[in-house]
Amino acid sequence: MQNLRAKFQTEAKVRLPVILAVYILCQPLLDVLTGLGAEFEHPVTVGIVVRSLFMAAAFLYTVFVSDFPGKKRVMIYTGALLAYLALFMGYMFTLGGLSLCVSNMKDVIKTFFFPFVFLFLWAAYKQYGYLVTTRAIALAGGIYASVIPVAVATGTSFVSYGNAGMGFRGWFYAANEVGCIMAITAPFTMQYCAQVLSEVTKKTWWKGALAVWTLFAVAVSANFLGTKIIFGAIVVYSVAAFVWQAVHLVRERTRARLVQTAAMAGLLVLILIFFLNSPLKDYLDNVYFALLGNDPEQTLLSWGEEIQRAAKGTWLKDLLNNNETLEHIDQILSRRLLGSCPSVQVYTEGGIAAKLLGIGYANVAAYGREVHFMVEMDPLALLLRHGILGFGLYYLPYLAFFVWAIVQFFRRPAQRLASLDYCTALYAVLMGFAISAIAGHALVSPAVATFVLVTGMQLWAQTQEQNRLPKKTAGR
Repeated sequence: MQNLRAKFQTEAKVRLPVILAVYILCQPLLDVLTGLGAEFEHPVTVGIVVRSLFMAAAFLYTVFVSDFPGKKRVMIYTGALLAYLALFMGYMFTLGGLSLCVSNMKDVIKTFFFPFVFLFLWAAYKQYGYLVTTRAIALAGGIYASVIPVAVATGTSFVSYGNAGMGFRGWFYAANEVGCIMAITAPFTMQYCAQVLSEVTKKTWWKGALAVWTLFAVAVSANFLGTKIIFGAIVVYSVAAFVWQAVHLVRERTRARLVQTAAMAGLLVLILIFFLNSPLKDYLDNVYFALLGNDPEQTLLSWGEEIQRAAKGTWLKDLLNNNETLEHIDQILSRRLLGSCPSVQVYTEGGIAAKLLGIGYANVAAYGREVHFMVEMDPLALLLRHGILGFGLYYLPYLAFFVWAIVQFFRRPAQRLASLDYCTALYAVLMGFAISAIAGHALVSPAVATFVLVTGMQLWAQTQEQNRLPKKTAGR
């Protein structure tokens, strides 16, 4: 057994970097195949199968193969996760038997992809120093962005929001998920493309052409996907990167710095030009601002009659109706609180087991209300679906990492700001956290969670590397 483990470790030392890079670069393909499978109503999609297998392999590697300092703590946390899941499934069995356990299984696997894959990435980093490179993240982000304009140009794109008929999600399954992925990966893609453009020679002109295309695709995707998240994330990063490059251009008047500054400025202008005649602008003008104005027709169109009926008579719905401030917040959040009303009601009415273990994802007669509606804010979703114990095991470590990242930034702000690599990783982490807290789909979606994890690991590694340097040492 020891010989077999040693053999696996030897193979992992050589192959893990390639496996991780290939897995990241295959993410856009998995999501395209998932989108096509869902469009043709296949019950099981490629994305579900491959990511579930990856999660299982990651778990087996972490538990049985990896060997690194601090593994004991990892195993304790793994054991706590498994113990919680056993209790959760046991509680579901008492409510609805085996059928309810099976009904919950798919969503449980999707949700707990995040912690188990994190432990695998942490093991790979601690044992071998392996990370998913920023280049792999940038290339994956470029592929995601490129799918949208190609699908739109060929007239084969799926509509982002069928109820409103606005936006184009390419060949992907869900506009919200692909928008979250692009919001996290696009900063790496934009920085990488600007760097490539600054290094182009006559022999490598084709790299420059690909970089220009990718920046064009980012600008198109920011507007044509039709979601606020990706547009805001890309615009803010474009402005921040342009300012960073411009400041350094004043200090360092080189051709490379000038090209990178011009690339960020050009991208920002292109995004704003596309915005003037984009599905996003149509959505904001005709749907989102109507929701802000409490237009009952748009509210019904956005959520449908089913969820309106399920929310009727809940204490949160009554609170929304009688509290103008809270109602306005709900409007800004695209009625996410309204969508969570049935699940919140069932959770608060539940007993101690429900409070500790959660209500799960599937409907059951014991609840008296339908709870299958998506709760689109990760902290709230985790609390409702997995209770206080699940929330504590799952979300509190992530929250602790976020707090740690902020504290680390303010301990050496000048040194952090001097490195665009660090700033890009920090921005991606901030976006991941904001998306998780406000829009959801970040931690509980394996596709998005993958990039939340690899960008978070990048920030961790870069922070540790900077902390080993004198405070006055600047990065790139």
